[in-house]
Amino acid sequence: MVVILFAGFFVLLLGGVGMVWIVSTWNRFHKLERAVELSWANYESLAKMKYEMLPDLTEMVKGYAKHEIQFFEQLFIARQAASGALLAKNLPQLNMAESNLSQMMPRFNALSEAYPEVKADKHFLDLSNKLVRLEEQLADGREYYNSEATVFNTAIGMLPDTIVASMKGARRRDLIDIPDFMHNDYVMSF
Repeated sequence: MVVILFAGFFVLLLGGVGMVWIVSTWNRFHKLERAVELSWANYESLAKMKYEMLPDLTEMVKGYAKHEIQFFEQLFIARQAASGALLAKNLPQLNMAESNLSQMMPRFNALSEAYPEVKADKHFLDLSNKLVRLEEQLADGREYYNSEATVFNTAIGMLPDTIVASMKGARRRDLIDIPDFMHNDYVMSF
């Protein structure tokens, strides 16, 4: 009789410890998910500001460089693709679209530098400086998001936590992976 009571107590104790572990692991995953979502929201906000600023800059330079219309059309298409992928939260498409956009920026900068009237325009300089600051904030935002997503991905992949992650429906988060083309020099050719 004592053995049965002891075994029952042991089973209840083990079940209680198991429940505490499940609840604490569940809550930890919830906290990690919120951190990933917050870092994404910050990145998304900065990216939207960038995409809203690009048409203003483009219109200013386009006025001076009328023979570069095809480039500005490509820039507009790249901006639309990036904006659409951002709204859809499709990271693989966003990575590709941002990569295309980033590859175009050195040429855009070279075009603006090729026209002294553009460089002297106070509004252009202000927008250009804001874009540079936004790009720096976006780089920081990407780093922060990727860090939070990596912590989350690691946590849901660890045994035995992966069991609770499966129960919770936690899924692996994609990382933002955009090659850095911003420091490449672009050679102007007319």
